[in-house]
Amino acid sequence: MKYKEERKDSAQYQEADVSSKSIFGNHTLCAQFLRDYSGLPILANVQPEDIEDVSERYHLFQEVELQADTVKKIRLRDQAGGKQQDIYIISLIEHKSAVDYDVTMQLLKYMVCIWENYVRDLEEIRSNRHKEFLYPPIYPIVYYEGTGEWTAARSLKERILLGDLFQAYIPDFTYKLVRTREYSNEELLSKEDAISLLMLLNKMQQAQDFQEASKIPTEHLDEILQNAPVDVVDIIIATVRSLCRRLNLTAEETSDFIEKIRGGNMGYLFENMEKMDIQLERRNTAEQRKRAEDAEQEAANQRQRAEEFEQRAEAAEKKVQASEQRAAKAEREKLNLYGILLSTYKKQEMKKGEAKNQLKADTGLNESAVDELLEKFWENG
Repeated sequence: MKYKEERKDSAQYQEADVSSKSIFGNHTLCAQFLRDYSGLPILANVQPEDIEDVSERYHLFQEVELQADTVKKIRLRDQAGGKQQDIYIISLIEHKSAVDYDVTMQLLKYMVCIWENYVRDLEEIRSNRHKEFLYPPIYPIVYYEGTGEWTAARSLKERILLGDLFQAYIPDFTYKLVRTREYSNEELLSKEDAISLLMLLNKMQQAQDFQEASKIPTEHLDEILQNAPVDVVDIIIATVRSLCRRLNLTAEETSDFIEKIRGGNMGYLFENMEKMDIQLERRNTAEQRKRAEDAEQEAANQRQRAEEFEQRAEAAEKKVQASEQRAAKAEREKLNLYGILLSTYKKQEMKKGEAKNQLKADTGLNESAVDELLEKFWENG
């Protein structure tokens, strides 16, 4: 057995959730993943020592921070001539639980960045200008753990307006999608390696997943754990701890699982999946209750906003009414003033025509308005 000792120094995996970046950052697991799930014959025999993590080199590209999780350089030997060849693997693998519709553009940015840096690292400054020069191949992989279907575009032209019309001028590439839910538990465990066990653990998100996992024969699980290197076992333990924490298991229940796994008994976890299923149902119930409470609170907020709106509308209506009343009062006062002027003109024994001209001069009103006032006040004044 390779796992012969308990590790007490794995705190780096114990506090935070174990991300896929942490998992694939381990070259043993990465090599297993490429051998099992890449689908490329050239990677069928890749070993951990063939892998170099070059992610940090590409996190800043043209002053823009890129967000892919890992970039690996795989060194392989040409089977014919024995010459070393480099293949770059881009992995977008950060526990994607929802579809990312801009993934093709993310990958394109990384591909361009890798090729530009590859040329920059060459000894001959302009060797890429030679006819014989070829850029290294890049294999983009998207690792998806979500429960829904992956509906994002698989080619860049699908993300470009009039892509079919301009397809001859759009970079043509696709990516390898590895979706955990496309593999049955039996298919995963048939690989008999740690990466498939971790994919199985990360696949558990619904009650049905725990029910199906409880039926798995446990003999192979113990063998996988016992044959794994210590650092890989640490990641498995941390993944189980993270799973327990997400399901709100008690500290005692979590410690019980971890103790059994440290003892090489991985099957104990799967034999007790019913407990995990119960906890998942509790969590789902709590989440549903929280969503119901949130919906009720939002409804209450909407009612309050509606009441406030009605109050503001009522206040505004009162202001309009008051303004209309003031305007009507002002209009009445003006009419009274015009009536007083016309009455004064009469007392001065003015003729109607003279009064009209005088009213126009005194008030600045137009002829039509003056005629209306004469009709209203002169004969009845």
